[in-house]
Amino acid sequence: MTKTPGINLKNITMKKINILITFLAFAFSISSCETYDDFEQDRDSVVGFTNVSRNINNIPPGVTKEVEVNVFVSDLSNADRTFNIVSVPAILDLSAIPPQVETNPENYSFDQTVTIPANSREGIITVYGTNVSLGDTDEYFTIAIEGTANVVSGGPCTIRLRP
Repeated sequence: MTKTPGINLKNITMKKINILITFLAFAFSISSCETYDDFEQDRDSVVGFTNVSRNINNIPPGVTKEVEVNVFVSDLSNADRTFNIVSVPAILDLSAIPPQVETNPENYSFDQTVTIPANSREGIITVYGTNVSLGDTDEYFTIAIEGTANVVSGGPCTIRLRP
């Protein structure tokens, strides 16, 4: 028995399926384009620290050490912008053993402002730890960006001082 050349239905069906999948993928990619007409462009700037915590380690009595803390702003501007840095109540883990302790303000200082250069989203402040009255265990303080009418304060940064 000899086979006569004919139409292979399996090949035709696979070709149609491939064409259909290609067409649907193309149609889906074109129709799923979004517009941002409803995007509110006049939003407040959000300014915060890129690190939740930082450490200043091995501070001998009477010595001052420093650490840089990065600041990030959510939007660009074509002019330099300056934001105030403030001390806020420390965020402590009281269940830690030993419990975390807020340090005395005489043991730290920090840059009171940060300037974000034009066309940038990043700035840096310097935080100083001084062992004036540090105890034997780690002590903490927290800083934040001061919010204003046009600025939303992002996350704070807790600094650990280690004697």
